[in-house]
Parts: sequence; C-alpha cells; structure tokens
Amino acid sequence: MKHHSIWATLDPFVEGGAVLGRKVANTGFLTALLEADPFESYHFFLENADALARQEAWLRETFPALYRRGAFACNLHQEVHHHLARTRYHAFHLSDCLTRPVALARLRNLYSRHIFPITGPTHSLSYERFMPAYLAHLWPGACARDAIVATSKSAETMLRNTFAGLREDWGLPKAPFGKAGASEGAPGPRLARIPLGVPAQAMPAAHDRWDAPPDAAEMPAATDTARQKAAAFPNMGSTMRARLGLGREVVFLCLARISPASKMDVLPALAAMKRAQATGLADAVLLLAGWAEEGDPLPEALTRYAAALGVRLMTFLRPSDEECRALYAAADVFLSPSDNIQETFGLTLAEAGAAGLPVIASDFDGYRETVVHEETGLLVPTLGFAGTEETNALAALWFDNQYHLKLAQQSVVDVPSMAGAMLRLGSNAALRRRMGEAARERIRAHFSWERIIPHYVALWEELAATPLAEQEEARLRGAVHPLGMDFARSFAGHYTRVLDDALAETLVLRRTTSGDALYRREMPPLLYAGLEHMLDDGMLRRVLLAARRSVPAKALLEAALPETPEMPGEFRPAPGILRERASFTVLWALKQDYLEIVE
Repeated sequence: MKHHSIWATLDPFVEGGAVLGRKVANTGFLTALLEADPFESYHFFLENADALARQEAWLRETFPALYRRGAFACNLHQEVHHHLARTRYHAFHLSDCLTRPVALARLRNLYSRHIFPITGPTHSLSYERFMPAYLAHLWPGACARDAIVATSKSAETMLRNTFAGLREDWGLPKAPFGKAGASEGAPGPRLARIPLGVPAQAMPAAHDRWDAPPDAAEMPAATDTARQKAAAFPNMGSTMRARLGLGREVVFLCLARISPASKMDVLPALAAMKRAQATGLADAVLLLAGWAEEGDPLPEALTRYAAALGVRLMTFLRPSDEECRALYAAADVFLSPSDNIQETFGLTLAEAGAAGLPVIASDFDGYRETVVHEETGLLVPTLGFAGTEETNALAALWFDNQYHLKLAQQSVVDVPSMAGAMLRLGSNAALRRRMGEAARERIRAHFSWERIIPHYVALWEELAATPLAEQEEARLRGAVHPLGMDFARSFAGHYTRVLDDALAETLVLRRTTSGDALYRREMPPLLYAGLEHMLDDGMLRRVLLAARRSVPAKALLEAALPETPEMPGEFRPAPGILRERASFTVLWALKQDYLEIVE
C-alpha cells in the first residue's frame, strides 16, 4: 500500500566511475525502491546543478511513469533547510551512515516541525579517518527515530564495539533509549540490521549457464567441448567460455577488486589450488576478474607466480556489468577468500548465489550470513589478531591501504581447508549443481532487492512511530553539537568590532543613494552565485524602508524580522537563527553600500 508521504535523501545513489560494491549496492537500492514505489513522492537534495541535471536525467529515463506523475523533486543542498521548514517528510535515507546523517539531524532539529527518521546503511567501516564521524553520532541531538542500518551481524558488532569504546574513552554515559524514546547525555543512533540485496532478475538465469542441458531434440552429435556447444547453443555462459578459450575445465571464479590492500590476498587461493591439484583436482582454472588500474603490475605478477606454482590462472580486468553476468554464467564455483576488514557484507557472494553458483568463501564478516555451510557452499575457517597497538598508533599517519594491508596479512584463511573445499566442489558436478540451486533459491528468497525494500519501509514506519516525550523533543531542539564550529565565538578577534547587542544600541545607520535606488527597484542587487539562497528579499526591503532616515542598527534588526512566519504552518526557526538572518541582511547591505554608518 502506498504511503501518502515523502521520502527524501541528500545523495544521488547513482554514481559513475570505477565499479565498486558500494556504488552497485546504492544504485540497486534506489532502483528497487522506485520500482516498489511505496511513497507518494521522492525528494533529492544534491550538491550542485550538474548533479541535479544528471539525477533528473536518470530518473526521467529510468522511471518515465513516475517522472510524468511528478513523483520527483530535485533541489540543491543549500535549499534543504527551507524545505524542512515547510514540508512534512516521512523519512530521510542517506547512501551511507557516516558522511551526512549528523549534519542532517542538526538541521532537522532546528528547522523541521516534525522529527522524522534519518537512516543510512553501512558499507566499509574500517577507515581510521572515520573515527571522528563515529564520535559525532554520540551527541544530545540524536534520537530514537534515527538508525544506522548494519548490513550484516559483523557490521552491527563492529559499531556496537566502536560506540562502546568511544563512550568509555570520552567519558560519555551509556545512555540507552528509555520510555518515549528519551535518553540522557549522548545517545547516538539506534542500530538496525538489513542486508544488501541483488537485482535477481539481472543475474543470469539457469538457461544462461554454460552447462545448462540443451533440449534433447536439439542435442548436437558432438558435445565434447564447450566451444562446440557454444557454436550450436550460444548462451551467455558458453559464449564467454568460447571468448576465453575455455573448454570443459572447472572454472573457479574470483570476482573482486584486485588488491590485497583493499579486498583480498589471492596468493593463498593459488596455494590452495596447488594443494588441491596435488590431491586429485584435475583440469581446473582460477579466473580472477575485477578492477585494477591501468598499468597495475599486480595482475601480471600473479600470473607469473601461478605459472611457477603450476596453477592455471586467467585474469579478466575491469569487466562491464554485462561481462560480469557472463562470467558468473561461465563459471562453475565462486571463490572469495576475503581477509580484509574493509569488507562488511560481500555483495559478490549474493550475486554469485543468485546466478546459481556454489560458493567457497572465508568464514569472515558478512560472508557467513550469505553462505550456508554445506548447503549453499563451503566456508573456510579464519584466524585473526587479538592486539593491534602498533597499528592503532601508526594508522593516523599511514595511508588507508597500508594499515589495511598490514591487518589483512595477519588475517589467515586456512589454506588446507580451502584446498579441500576446492577439491570437493571441483571434483563433484552433482554437488556443485545441488549447492548452486540451493544458493539461487536462498539468495532470491532473502537477498533480492524486492525482498529487502519492504524491510526498509517497515523500519521507517517503526522509527516514525517511535514516541518522543515533549521534554525529549525540547532537548533535541536545543541540542548543540560539541564538534560543530561556532564561527562567531571563534573568529570574534578578527574584527575591529562586531555587531552585538551593545553595538546595535549605539551604531546609527541610514540608507544611501544606492540604497534608495535599490528600494525603488531602479537597480537590481548584484548577487554572487549561491547568495540568492541566503539573502531574503522581504527582509532586505523592510531594512531599507526602516533606514530611510538615520536609526540605530537595533531598529533595523527588529525591522528585518517578520512578526509571524512567512508561510502558513511553517516552523518558526529558533531565535538565534532569526537574529543571524537579520544581522546578515543589515551587514550585507552595509557591505554593498546600500546602508552607511552615520558618525
């Protein structure tokens, strides 16, 4: 049932550039949300005009019916506070849980008549530079209607551990939410858990697989190689196999960023494959596909090392979305020995399962939720570190990939166990088929976006219905973020004098000749780009009218402020915000010579 309400965001969710799991997940989420269409309209607030144009074009081309319905509104970030003041939003959902949720909560608490939910999902959580963002969540303006959506149990555990450590280290109270959503001190957001999803309909179907049995009536006489089969029955998988020069080899596909510092170390997989070959695995190839920069020497170095081991390794760099689908269809087993804490969910495992591939994966982070051991694949035991004192100290000075690499090299994916898993699945086509079908059913039942979106809608409903006591809302409205800059307090020493209450009593101002012309609309104001969102024309005209004769600045500040909100039902901003708007108007007019000081 469609809600007669508005969903909004500060992010486009659709990005170009290198193919990364975060970008794929965000685009998949937004596409699935708009396909489900649970809301009356969808508002996007973006950084600049170019971003707005790209977003509007994507929405118009991808969802023409919704576009014609007028379901979309796209505005700039600098306009969001105006819309918060006059629009009742059901929820704001951001494309991640770190970059803007706290900033949005500050604006919501100041401008919106309604305390709406703010949510955002986890992606990578392992960057040392994120710690100030985690700390920023622990402030008095957070409430029980805000939630970080962890995409796995591991992500949820990481956040609980991190927030608990920050509370202890900074002397903050535990501050659990009590009755009516109330909390003392620095509550921070709630934690919910909803996994990422895959567009199941975009994954290769059973008939797209290279080994899909053709109709018996059309069976060719020669079926000894995949190339012959591809020629007679070209489908997505067999065509890719022919392109790669593959016959009936067992293909272990590893699809990931080719980087031991940001995804996984492939060397243990090569060692495991050598072990598996020594114990009976025959006619197998490891197909390593994924993103690597032009000129990166690693893919070639891995190929040389594999050859020295006697392991057949093929690389497929920077595949397109369509090529990724074809690679899934051409493979027999998906292999993902992730060892990097930069990973939290593992979207490729869900994609592989949706494509009908059994999975061999490390028993690591969100992987253990996607793969059911002995049912949809095999999990390989891992061994991790218990102490990181030196790395903790060095991380602030190192690049992200340096401490990620150091930690990953201490994250052990058991090679003998991985070799055993490769031998089992590589030698048993029936087992591969059974686990692959179980994986397809599980992913489509639990990890397809069409099944995930209702969980988000239910979460927003639950958060929006969370009661807030009157005193709790008052606390939120008055909350000041301790990490926020107070520019007036910090930079007061820069100026000869400042327009405070005392000076406003004695500083006398009047309209200039240019101010006369501006008031009579004989000349327009010269406004820099972006200033049109900051200068209120009604305030300016009231100030110029009051300054037709010499008056104290205080009188102009009072004249700038309307007695009632300018829009019926609009939330009236806090007194400090109104004073700053009035002061801005007076000081801008004085700066541009529309007002002058009377000595």
